[in-house]
Amino acid sequence: MSDDKKFKNYLLVFSVLLFLYSLTQKCYCTTSSCADSIMVMLLGWAALFSSLAGIAWIANPLLFASWWLLKKKLKRSMILSIFSTTLSLSFLMFDNIIDNEAGHHNKIIEYKAGYWLWLCSSLSMALGTSVLLLKQKNRKPG
Repeated sequence: MSDDKKFKNYLLVFSVLLFLYSLTQKCYCTTSSCADSIMVMLLGWAALFSSLAGIAWIANPLLFASWWLLKKKLKRSMILSIFSTTLSLSFLMFDNIIDNEAGHHNKIIEYKAGYWLWLCSSLSMALGTSVLLLKQKNRKPG
């Protein structure tokens, strides 16, 4: 197995494990409660219709597509992982979020390990795929 294939395998496993571990953690706290990452991941799509902060949830399908494309379409995988990272980071821009079924907005007061692990999952893909593309560009034909 080539070094690039090994690196892709390690990168994929690392990113997926970070993501899965993030789902076992709290992701953020508001003035009323702390959110479980698994619930935010499963139900976060609904926030797209009720809150601008919900746009960060789109990072999930972009990250999943990045994983899917890693072996065959490296450049597309990198682009998707960069967008995923950017959207994950965008969550830091919002002060309030709807965090209950009644639609009440509460102030975000803390970001927990689940958020940071989720962000690192996308960031590791973005950095790893960028390194792989740079290696491919710098490789001499022959």
